[in-house]
Amino acid sequence: MSQWTADFINDPNNDYELMIEIRCDDEEICLIKHGKSELEFILFSHNKDIVIPLNWLLKLMNEASKNLRAYPKLNSSD
Repeated sequence: MSQWTADFINDPNNDYELMIEIRCDDEEICLIKHGKSELEFILFSHNKDIVIPLNWLLKLMNEASKNLRAYPKLNSSD
């Protein structure tokens, strides 16, 4: 069975803003981060099918929605 993890990390390319990195078996699968007007789910291209446990993902999305909004962009005038 695959080992899924989600960690809050800082984005070094965007003033170290908080985002969530999702990994499976130590391979980066996607990110959840602030977009211009809302949170974005960025899925990376892979050569194989990826099956994400839905209940786990729904809980993670809910947590991201609550916690990432708590840390809005410093330059919110974008």
